[in-house]
Amino acid sequence: MPLKSGYDHHANLVDRMADTLGLDLRREMERARLTFQQLDGAVVRCMDCPDPEGCELWMEQRNDGATHAPGICRNKALLENLREYG
Repeated sequence: MPLKSGYDHHANLVDRMADTLGLDLRREMERARLTFQQLDGAVVRCMDCPDPEGCELWMEQRNDGATHAPGICRNKALLENLREYG
């Protein structure tokens, strides 16, 4: 069973949050709007989240997508900036 606090788990959460916001992080990297270092930093910030389970629940409740990340999201500014200028 995967560790729910590890890097891979949080990388998945960042990717799922981006998907929920209509972002494709690979495409953003191809467009040079997101660097690997920024993406790595996003995962590290996510690992510092006080409520990753709440984040998962928030995303599950928004299967049709969302326009904004939840206020608690440590990557809210990064993701919404990518979304706004995409």
